[in-house]
Amino acid sequence: MNPTCPVCGHRFEREQGFFQGAMYVSWVLGVAYLAVLAILAQLLLVPRIGIVWAVVCVVTIYMVCVPVIFRYSRVIWAHVNVATQP
Repeated sequence: MNPTCPVCGHRFEREQGFFQGAMYVSWVLGVAYLAVLAILAQLLLVPRIGIVWAVVCVVTIYMVCVPVIFRYSRVIWAHVNVATQP
């Protein structure tokens, strides 16, 4: 993530540890995403390939998407705190 916006120059991380709150957003996004994957796997994969391979597929898909969840959690946290601009 860039330290400042290349267009307007807005500084994203205003103090050390600013994005610590993004961990909570990341947790919520991760749990929701994993729950959706688990439900879809239960409905679509378990009857065809079994529970073990369904879990392997879900974990693999989830791990591939972790960087996206991380980035979007920081973006959401920054947008939530836009009202606190100095």
